[in-house]
Amino acid sequence: MLLTRRKQESASPQLNMAAMVDVVFLLLIFFMCASSISQVENSLSSQVSHLGPGEGQESQDYLPIHIELQRVPNGVLVTLEEEPFADFDSLVARLREMRTSEEIPVIIKGQGAVPYGYMVAALDACYRAGFERVAFSAKGTDL
Repeated sequence: MLLTRRKQESASPQLNMAAMVDVVFLLLIFFMCASSISQVENSLSSQVSHLGPGEGQESQDYLPIHIELQRVPNGVLVTLEEEPFADFDSLVARLREMRTSEEIPVIIKGQGAVPYGYMVAALDACYRAGFERVAFSAKGTDL
């Protein structure tokens, strides 16, 4: 008796789509049950309370201090409340004398021709003098 060997056909791998669909539906059900379907963001109040200052605190409005920078042929003219200063160190000394609170606002006005370096130097002078509320004014108008 002659044994013949049968040629086996190689089976190509196939994906079982029914099992994949089952897994996808199970994942979908899991995430739907695990997530909360509430809109917490819509229930938050966006109203700011209109309470005054706290107990023992006084609300004070300070008049701003104005620093003006004007371009001159040999540099920049620095004036503080219409008082001219030769350099920024003397400006810092005068600002320290004027400071009664850190809450006093300072407005730096500069012409369009004033280089940015001088504007930054005026800002640094305010910070060195202890002022924290400093703003720039465009074209010499108040903010």
